[in-house]
Amino acid sequence: MTLRCHAPHGHLSLHFRLYRVHELVDSVSYETPQPQAEFVLQGGTVEPGSLYCCQYGNSMFSTYTRIKAPPCPIMPPGPPHLSVTPPAGRVLPGQVLEFQCQTPPSVPAPVAFLLLRQLAGPQDPAAQQRHVVGQSASPRFQVGPVGQGEEGIYTCLYRIDMQEGVQDSVPSSPVSIILAAHLPVPQLSQEKEGVLVCMGSPSYPGAIFSLFPQGTPSPVATLTAPVIKHSAQFSMPDLQRERGVYQCQYSVLLGKDWAHSERSAPLTVSCTTGSPSYGIFPKDKTHRHTAGRAHLALVIGSISAALLFLLVLIILGFTMYKHAKAAAMKRQQREPDLFCLHSENHTVDLTLRPLSINTMVMYNTTGPNHNHIKSQEYSLIKGIFLDLDQKMEDVLSQSPSMIIHYLHLPNLSTT
Repeated sequence: MTLRCHAPHGHLSLHFRLYRVHELVDSVSYETPQPQAEFVLQGGTVEPGSLYCCQYGNSMFSTYTRIKAPPCPIMPPGPPHLSVTPPAGRVLPGQVLEFQCQTPPSVPAPVAFLLLRQLAGPQDPAAQQRHVVGQSASPRFQVGPVGQGEEGIYTCLYRIDMQEGVQDSVPSSPVSIILAAHLPVPQLSQEKEGVLVCMGSPSYPGAIFSLFPQGTPSPVATLTAPVIKHSAQFSMPDLQRERGVYQCQYSVLLGKDWAHSERSAPLTVSCTTGSPSYGIFPKDKTHRHTAGRAHLALVIGSISAALLFLLVLIILGFTMYKHAKAAAMKRQQREPDLFCLHSENHTVDLTLRPLSINTMVMYNTTGPNHNHIKSQEYSLIKGIFLDLDQKMEDVLSQSPSMIIHYLHLPNLSTT
C-alpha cells in the first residue's frame, strides 16, 4: 500500500515523515526540495483501522487518515488457448504465421487481445521480458514474412472490463516458433550503370530473385537464376529510370514449400545519365495505362498512314486509267478521218492500156484465118475484164472505203 504526503501549495521540503498516531513509521529525504513524498507500507507495517499522519520539514502534523482493510485480491480471468498455423511451429523463412487466441467459454466478450513474444529457450519464462507483437479486437494475428527476428516463444492474453476496471487474463500456454532453415541475407549492388545485381547464397543455386522498391510488398521484377548460378542481374533499359531505394530477395523450394530470404540492405539507385528520366520502375498502374495508350495510338497512326497511302495509289491509278481510256477513244475517233484524208491524197489508177482491135483486125478480116483471128479477139477481151476484176478486188481488200476517182476502160470497137 502507498501513502502520499503533500506539502501545501508553494511549499517544498527536503524531509518528509510518516506517523501512525504519534509513532514514527517511515521517513524520506531528498537532495533537492520536493512538494510531496510517497511512503510504501509493507505487509507487517499496515494495521487495518490505524490512524496515520505525515509531516514535511518542521511543519505541523497533517490530519489523520484511517487505513481500511485491503480488499480481497482480484483473481485474473482464466488463460486463453493459443494456436498457430502451421501447427508444428517449424516454419520456413518467408512464410506467414497466423495465430488465434481463443478465450474460455464462460468469459464475457473481451475488449482486446494481445500477442506477446519472448526470446526462444529461456531458463525462466516468467523472468523474460515479453514484447507486445500485436493488439487487436480480433483474436487473429498474422506475423511475417518470418525471418530470424520472428523466432521465439509466443503467448497471448485478453482483457475484459470488470467492476474493478479492465483486467488482464492469465497468459496462455507458450507456443515456440523455430525456423526450419535459415537463408542468408542477399546482397544488392549496382555493377554498372543500368544493371543491378542481387547475390544470394552459393548453397542455393537456381533461386528465384525478386526486386522491391523499399517499403512495398510487391516486386517490380522477378528473375530465375540459372541452375549453376546464385545471382541475378536486373537490367534497367527494360525498366524506367529514376532515383530510388531498392531491396532484393531470393526464394528456394525446400521440399514442398517455398522458403524466402530476408530482404537485402537498401540500395539507393541514382538516375542514369544520357537517357530520359522516365523512372526506373512503374510506380502505379496509371503510367502503365498511359504507355499502353501511347503504343496503341502509334500502331493506329501507322495503320492509318498505310491506308491513306494505299487510297492515294488507288485514286491515282484510277485517274490514269480514265485518262488513258479517254485518249484511246479520241484516237479511235480520229483514225477514220485520217484514213479518209490519206485515201483522198492517193488515186487508184485502174487505167488499162488502150488496145486497138481495129488495127489488129484490119489486116486479118479476110482470108482463111478469119475465124482464128476472131477467137483471138474474144480471148483478148476476156483477159482484159479478168485483169480489171483482179485489180478491183485488190483495191477493195486494201481499203473498202477508198473512193475510186478514175476508172479508165478500153474502147472496144469492132469493124
